[in-house]
Amino acid sequence: MEILEAAKAVFIEKGYEGASMKEIVECSGRSFGGVYLYYSNKEDVFLALLRSQFQEMEANTAVNQTVSAWELLVVFLNEQERRARQVEGGLAPCMFEYFIVGRRDEKRRVLIEERRRAVHNHLLSLIQRGIQQNEFQPSKPIETIVNWLISFLDGVYLESIINGWDNIQLADQFELLQIAIRAVLIPTSLED
Repeated sequence: MEILEAAKAVFIEKGYEGASMKEIVECSGRSFGGVYLYYSNKEDVFLALLRSQFQEMEANTAVNQTVSAWELLVVFLNEQERRARQVEGGLAPCMFEYFIVGRRDEKRRVLIEERRRAVHNHLLSLIQRGIQQNEFQPSKPIETIVNWLISFLDGVYLESIINGWDNIQLADQFELLQIAIRAVLIPTSLED
């Protein structure tokens, strides 16, 4: 088993704080030296996993020039809903654990900001594209809209982790989000 695949399995099962390098090494089937050649500690392994996940998210949300900005936003939101449904089988609980427990650590703050900036910039570019194409006419400042969406998504992820997605009416919340964001952005192409 690859080191990162093994680490992901261990982190999903044990959480960030509960996982150990010993368990990662054992799960990978490699020697301690074989793992420490690439990663010096548990945090290095975890950061490599997070970065690979962030890169995967960027690739999955690459801007498609052939569809409308509204359609791209809906695809993005549908992907976020899918991810929220799969929090138990993914790294999201570990990521939030890592960020919340270590929020005062300067090194972790940098990663928290990188994550937020990546999501922020993606949403900002989607909305700006809609404005440039005369699809959107926001009734609120763009920064406010982007920050609202990020806060909503982080809240939904946390609620899904803590209470289970089926207990928080996830589908209804995302349906309501689409109605609200449409009203705020006023996508004129949908009114025709």
